[in-house]
Amino acid sequence: MQVYLQVLAFGAFALGCFFLSYGIDESFEKTQITHFIYFLFPLITTFPELTVFAYGLISGNAGTKVAIGTVLGEPFIVMTLGLLAYKLWIKKPLKMDKGSSMSLLTFVFVAGLFLLSSYVFRYISVIMLGLFTVYEYEVLKAFKKEKYENIRRNPLIYTAVGLAILLLTGRYVVDSTINLAELLNVQPSLISFLIIPIISSAPEMISPFVFLKRKEQEQIASLIAELPFAMGVYPGLFMLAESLSVPFPIALGIVFSILQAVFLIYEEKAKKNITLFSSAVFLASFIIILKFL
Repeated sequence: MQVYLQVLAFGAFALGCFFLSYGIDESFEKTQITHFIYFLFPLITTFPELTVFAYGLISGNAGTKVAIGTVLGEPFIVMTLGLLAYKLWIKKPLKMDKGSSMSLLTFVFVAGLFLLSSYVFRYISVIMLGLFTVYEYEVLKAFKKEKYENIRRNPLIYTAVGLAILLLTGRYVVDSTINLAELLNVQPSLISFLIIPIISSAPEMISPFVFLKRKEQEQIASLIAELPFAMGVYPGLFMLAESLSVPFPIALGIVFSILQAVFLIYEEKAKKNITLFSSAVFLASFIIILKFL
């Protein structure tokens, strides 16, 4: 029965993730939300990671590893599996606006600072948080210029229901991940780095498809806008509290995510479908390397 309950918890968690994006798109159906996606959308779409992160930190040492693995794995899954799925759908180079380029550049620097704070001096995380604050300030200025006059309130009930489901199931997801790690005799952080983000990143990975009626720039923004938040806030605050030893596979995944962000910026300028290939290569390479460790 316990196994069935664990599967049910993951299924309910995934459903809650879907409701987050669906409710927002239905509510803002007739409104441009470009800067909303950069400013407020990440606060909502990272809520799954927040619930796992919070429950993990209060669940002991193994739970802490699940929490860290989840927030660090989210950018990797989005930039490989999520981007690969979207590129297979559109089958062409991406068109981005300045906001997406700024998000990717901020992510590259924040992720690089995180690696330095992990292996050199953990208080470099102060710079991480400072850089993220500057980024959020610039996004806020753009957000204030947009008008939201045709918002439909009722569909936001879906988003509210999604948030409630995540609050109720987050703890069970953490416990199930710890049990799975013990069963497979691997570190909980490695399990959570790959498995939980596939579910918790559902709002970001499905949002380009939910937003299919919107322009391409908003579709890709919905996929990558949360990268600075996911990498800059939770890991940055954790590093201020205590030092963190990042296992080699996770560090490698972060490096792959950084390279993918660079390739994505170059793709937009070169107008070549680079990241369709690199997404598959990075994801396959990471899985193959794990098998030999």
